[in-house]
Amino acid sequence: MTEITANYDETWKAAIGEYFEAFIKFFYPGLYQKIDWSKTPISLDKELEQITANSHTEKRYADKLFQVWLLDKIEIWILIHIEIQSQYDKEFPQRMFIYNYRAFDLYHKPVISLAILGDENQKWRPYTYQYGLGNSEVSCKFDIVKLIDYQWSELEQSNNIFAIVVMAHLKTKATTSNLSLREQWKWNLIRSLYDRGLNKVDIVNLFKFIDKMMSLTKELQQKLISKIDEYEKETKMPFLSPTEELAMEKATRTTQRNNIIKLLQVKFGNIPESLINNINQIDDIPFLEQVISTMTITSLEEFTNLVISKLPKSE
Repeated sequence: MTEITANYDETWKAAIGEYFEAFIKFFYPGLYQKIDWSKTPISLDKELEQITANSHTEKRYADKLFQVWLLDKIEIWILIHIEIQSQYDKEFPQRMFIYNYRAFDLYHKPVISLAILGDENQKWRPYTYQYGLGNSEVSCKFDIVKLIDYQWSELEQSNNIFAIVVMAHLKTKATTSNLSLREQWKWNLIRSLYDRGLNKVDIVNLFKFIDKMMSLTKELQQKLISKIDEYEKETKMPFLSPTEELAMEKATRTTQRNNIIKLLQVKFGNIPESLINNINQIDDIPFLEQVISTMTITSLEEFTNLVISKLPKSE
């Protein structure tokens, strides 16, 4: 795929942020039993930015950090890392170790490191990082989950939100070079949402997760939306349709992109066509809103670099 790229990292981060308890219950049931869920976990986004601040890499990762309380009243931090890449990464264990000790150093709280491996390499299963000499040794172990280990039949039978997220991930990986097949699987997964007894909010959220991850061409996306509309007419469940909300979001993005282009043209005159194309690829609505409200860019080069940093990465 060159123009159409799957969006794994944003999807995973959004899903974990919205359904953290379900995430732990699905992937780490042993840890789930030890957490006091009567106390609301706290998402530590600003602290996470400090921990990952000096990570010099072009790869995309999905990281989340939460503060939770165990049943024995101990406060711990849970550092979650989603490894999206589809090949061996020799720096991964060291990165897990670095993030762990940075998190501990920040507030001196116990840190539990968890990793979800979304690659397709059966043999690559890193779980520890260590170094030392003689009797002096430093070691860090982290709990990993390999998505390709899940059986499709088990995922279909699970009522956990993340069973569907895993299914979307696996089928997105499997259809990297076949978008027509991806559209079929995307439709199958979306249709299954109506059969799982989910409430309206969960259906809309899962629809968004699936839709963002399983990217399609405009033609295939329109074909998918037509299927959804027809299905809802047949089943008389239009009130569950998230397509109208998605259409509104798309219109908002388009308006914001156009406004940014107009502002740049007023400020700098003619702007490169390549920059316009890059702006039109950005889906991050908060980023677009921020640019419009604080147009303080002093040079076109500075703005171009900012836009490039927000472009979706290739798979």
